[in-house]
Amino acid sequence: MIFSLCVLLLLIFSIIPCVFANGAADYYGVTISKFELYNGASWITAFSGTSSELDIAAASSGQSAGNFLSGLIVPDGTYTQVRVTPSPTFKFRGTDGAGNYTTAATGVGGSTPTANINLKATCTITLTGGNVPTAQTQDFSATPIVVKDGEPSHKVRVNFDVSAAIQNIGGELYPAPPTVTMNIQ
Repeated sequence: MIFSLCVLLLLIFSIIPCVFANGAADYYGVTISKFELYNGASWITAFSGTSSELDIAAASSGQSAGNFLSGLIVPDGTYTQVRVTPSPTFKFRGTDGAGNYTTAATGVGGSTPTANINLKATCTITLTGGNVPTAQTQDFSATPIVVKDGEPSHKVRVNFDVSAAIQNIGGELYPAPPTVTMNIQ
């Protein structure tokens, strides 16, 4: 199930334009509004609402994602696709790697940067218009997940690298796509 969060994160970050600088995030909060699985005949909604915030910059990000997903009730069956709808609100804190740090203040759409590290703060942005993330579907039929008696056939371990997850675009800081790696066990 953590595979689905990985897919979510890979898909929702395609909305950000060209970048002038990239740097590390020390906080990167995302939430999920809908999580669905496809069993070959229909979509099963495993979650709908607003998830707790997942800090993918934390050392325990994979564990937090796993805790969220492990609490979902999924009917027994074989699942070959996942569809995830992220919330349009993101929280992030860090640097663009070029001496600029996030602040709580926002400009046109991103964090208004500061050169003073002591003023670094978490910024909350809500994407609007054409930037609002829509439901994204990912096929994993090559390695389907079989759920029997509430237990999945295998586990997926996910790691998030946010060392280049703050972008400077036009003088404002935005969350950039994290590097996501996973291992099926």
